[in-house]
Amino acid sequence: FSIGSLLAPQGLYFDKSHTWAFLEKNGSVKIGVNDFLLHVSGEITRIQHKKTGESVEKGEKIMTLSQKGKQIHLTSPITGTIDSENIGLSLDPSKLTSSPFENGWVLSISPKNWQKESQLMLMTDSYKEWINNEFSRLKEFLQSAIAMHQGTAQLVLQDGGEITDKPLAQFGPEVWEDFQTQFIDQSNN
Repeated sequence: FSIGSLLAPQGLYFDKSHTWAFLEKNGSVKIGVNDFLLHVSGEITRIQHKKTGESVEKGEKIMTLSQKGKQIHLTSPITGTIDSENIGLSLDPSKLTSSPFENGWVLSISPKNWQKESQLMLMTDSYKEWINNEFSRLKEFLQSAIAMHQGTAQLVLQDGGEITDKPLAQFGPEVWEDFQTQFIDQSNN
């Protein structure tokens, strides 16, 4: 798991809430979860999200990703009304990690303020710079988590300080809550 292994397709807008957005030709915006978060959390076993017809505000909780009772709550990168849901994810949540930018989209939203809100998101090059900082923060976070929960996760950092894939999977809910606070909730400030 390294910066070089992360996918960041051209044409996507990335939000600091660890979500992505893509403007479709019909004006709807598909949203999903970025590759960084999927590599950090590991396999997601359940996805709960707002439903078709509901209105959402940028920064409002829009979905919850679960793994064996542990959860991360993500916020909407845009304001608008949900016009469709990826029903396939409820049947097969593994699509979120196996194909995050194609079959793993979560919701489609009719945007209210796309012009303004898309300017607040990151495109490929600026996203890569930002994600590099997230990697540094993640290393510090994991070292702290290991120190606090010694014995729970001995192999999070490999030789040379590389991060193993799916490091949060080795920790309990309290570390997921700390990750939520430091990486997801901070993105809305």
